[in-house]
Amino acid sequence: MIRPAYYNEIDPYLCDWLRNLIAAGLIPPGDVDDRDIRSVCADDLRGYGQCHFFAGVGGFAYACRLAGWPNDEEIWTGGFPCQPFSVAGRQRAQADDRHLWPELRRLIASARPAVFLGENVSGLIPLGLDGVLADLETEGYASRAIVVPACAVNAPHRRDRVWIVGKHLADTADAQRRSQSTGGNVGDRPDADRAETHRRSAELGEAGLADRDGERSGEARRLCGRATQWSAGSGEGGVEHTARERRREGRSQSAVWERGNAPAPGAGGLGDADDAGSQGRIEHWQRTGQWDAWTTSRTLAGRRVPESGIRLLADGVSARIPKLRAAGNAIVPQVAAEILRALRA
Repeated sequence: MIRPAYYNEIDPYLCDWLRNLIAAGLIPPGDVDDRDIRSVCADDLRGYGQCHFFAGVGGFAYACRLAGWPNDEEIWTGGFPCQPFSVAGRQRAQADDRHLWPELRRLIASARPAVFLGENVSGLIPLGLDGVLADLETEGYASRAIVVPACAVNAPHRRDRVWIVGKHLADTADAQRRSQSTGGNVGDRPDADRAETHRRSAELGEAGLADRDGERSGEARRLCGRATQWSAGSGEGGVEHTARERRREGRSQSAVWERGNAPAPGAGGLGDADDAGSQGRIEHWQRTGQWDAWTTSRTLAGRRVPESGIRLLADGVSARIPKLRAAGNAIVPQVAAEILRALRA
């Protein structure tokens, strides 16, 4: 029997959106829970395969479909609220009452899902990422984080996001050991399997996951790869480099903003976002995954920033404000799908 999916979302408008997507068969069938996550307990989640928290418009569930993730294979996802870390707010981090990662961590600690995939804005890096990774490791997960923008999958916007992956080490080690057993039948030694799992879980506690120098254990590095460690230097790709780039340290205004080549005819500048050609460019991206404006864009600190070319939402569109809010809070499923494919590789 295929296990249903679980969707947790407090916004009534988005709950209806999720139910419509389920009815249309666009995301895995399941139940939509409209309670505050603070009211959810681990017992409520028994019997579910995929569990999507702060589900929004079902971006993670749709990403699972794109990646070929089986409906009943266990995975938890959560794009926990970004307002405490966003540059659009006061960045009060843990002091913000909208900081709900502790609630998601509570459920993870109780249920110990095999795989967790989270997402947040890049402002999480200096304000709380270390704490999230430490929490996952305390609960027995090998964890890593990576910044992947929407333009990495040829979307027509930048949208930097931090993606957080956690794999439960006891589950992973147990599955590997069973696959290497001579009989190959999991049911041959259930008592021994359970004992081994408990032993591994005890070994992979907080002390087992980090040595006295604060480095990941060899087991975590083996599962997550060398990229588990953040780049310590200040070169391209390091966290220090990213923070310095955002602050524009050591750069004059003229050096930060550089004009690229002159826009080609119909390429779409900032002033003609509503011209007839903009819709054609969007349709071209939807068909091909390619955005022509990348070739005629300006650069910020050496990185390309596409010209807009995107129509604004016009008056008369039904539920314009809720749709805009939903889109602004949503993930880009194609990015999540690439990460999920890597997890299954």
